[in-house]
Amino acid sequence: MKRNRYALICLLSLLAFSPASGQSSRPKLVLVLSIDQMRYDYLTRFSDLYKGGLRTLIDRGAVFTNANYRHAATETGPGHSVILSGRHPSHSGIVANEWWDPYLKKSINVVEDPAQSPVGGEGRGASPVNALSFTVGDLLKLRNPNSHVIGISLKDRSAVLMAGRRGDAAYWYETIGGNFITSTYYMKEAPSWLIKFNGQHMADRYFGKQWTRLLPDEHVYEKYAGKDAVEGEWDRKDIVFPHNIRGNAQTQEYYDDLRRTPAADEMTVSAALEAMKAHHLGEDDAPDIFAIGFSGTDFIGHTYGPDSQEQMDELLRLDRVLDKLFKEIDVRIGLKNTIVLLTADHGALPLVENLQAKGIDARRVKPSVLEDAVHQALQRRFPGVPDLFTRIDSNFYLHEDIIRQWNLDRRIVESTAIEALMATGFVEKVYTHSDLSNNSASDDPYLPLFRNAFFQPRSPHLIVLVKQYTYVGERPGGTGHGTAHEYDRHVPIVFMGTGIKPGLYSESCGPEDIAPTLARLLGFTYPLEDDSRLLKEMIQYGAAE
Repeated sequence: MKRNRYALICLLSLLAFSPASGQSSRPKLVLVLSIDQMRYDYLTRFSDLYKGGLRTLIDRGAVFTNANYRHAATETGPGHSVILSGRHPSHSGIVANEWWDPYLKKSINVVEDPAQSPVGGEGRGASPVNALSFTVGDLLKLRNPNSHVIGISLKDRSAVLMAGRRGDAAYWYETIGGNFITSTYYMKEAPSWLIKFNGQHMADRYFGKQWTRLLPDEHVYEKYAGKDAVEGEWDRKDIVFPHNIRGNAQTQEYYDDLRRTPAADEMTVSAALEAMKAHHLGEDDAPDIFAIGFSGTDFIGHTYGPDSQEQMDELLRLDRVLDKLFKEIDVRIGLKNTIVLLTADHGALPLVENLQAKGIDARRVKPSVLEDAVHQALQRRFPGVPDLFTRIDSNFYLHEDIIRQWNLDRRIVESTAIEALMATGFVEKVYTHSDLSNNSASDDPYLPLFRNAFFQPRSPHLIVLVKQYTYVGERPGGTGHGTAHEYDRHVPIVFMGTGIKPGLYSESCGPEDIAPTLARLLGFTYPLEDDSRLLKEMIQYGAAE
């Protein structure tokens, strides 16, 4: 089993472990549930309809109502890197789902590792090599060598980043063959359970089936989510129930489109239960961490929007999926021996058309609008100079070699581009490396969020904050996330288990607080960021001190 530990051991050796005094009992299993793109209001809006796992968490859990990410990079990679590390992107290096490498002259995926190969099927050889931080799982394994840490998700970046650098295994779904796979970072060959699971061809079972509403009464959906047909959803064609899964049988198009249905979570929980059994999680006194990423909410949210009947149906079905998971854990391990943590990697912007219907000034903008504005301004200011930037999403990387070759003043290049971006009317502010690399005081409320997301070797040279309720995207419909605005940062945090006081907690907090709090519950200390804290208000006296 390969382990690229590089500076990790040095970092870990600097940390002093201290057993929690007075702790009466510790869990056999920490179950971490990351619900991709789950806005906090999904807990409250459909609360009356939840009957399964989400109902259990609401009734028996400590629910934090004011949890917001403290960084601006609200994407899947950065969010999942924070959940079990407690580290800002400024310290982990996970600044986005992808970034530009000026030496390789190409975009780098957050978990891309060309030194590794896929195991169990075709796909990407992913690993946590790009993550520069440690996780609570890493420290747990250092303290308890018999503890296991496993990550599984539909998305590789979700599974890999939550499992951490010392994780025993991470598994994820690949659309090339519709299989769950891993990589040589974790093992040389596929384990028997994975071969058997993929041999069932679970993804193929949904071919020819339609996605219909879970509840028979359409009026219930209209009451909680509005009309089914909403202009602005996805391709503005396939926007009403029932939905067909696109693509021919056993094709990548089909395996890809399957992710935009609740089948995504059904497959994930089935694979997760098999992984839990195979790795004997929670079966001895050494606590294990099992991180599961449910991604259906993200694919469906991007496609139909947070207020759609589709997203409502997905959540009602996820409620049942989590109930199945909890019941299996209760039988095998006992929920009384389990700490459950539910959170999300980011939120989402409501559908632009729904916001406009409410009188809110919301707009759709194609990325080319920003790119063309910068390109034209730089061509006017520096005629004859080759392209000076590469765009990734709404942000810009300068070609520093061209700036040097043409003896240009970088500050003038930046100011020219920023002026052009601001003139579009879609941009609130643009941050440069100079803005983010110092700690000077400022009354800009967004600046700390961007500083927490800034890692100089990987961050764009011009980081754009679009105006509130502005969606930058290529598709004619759907929605997204990625900004520093609250709708992208506000997520649920719910803890449930022995030693945790159920109830609603309204104090300000964030996912950065999860890792140190879990460590406290597991009996050791964990370093805090300067702006993070322990969620001590939910811990019962004597459970972890």
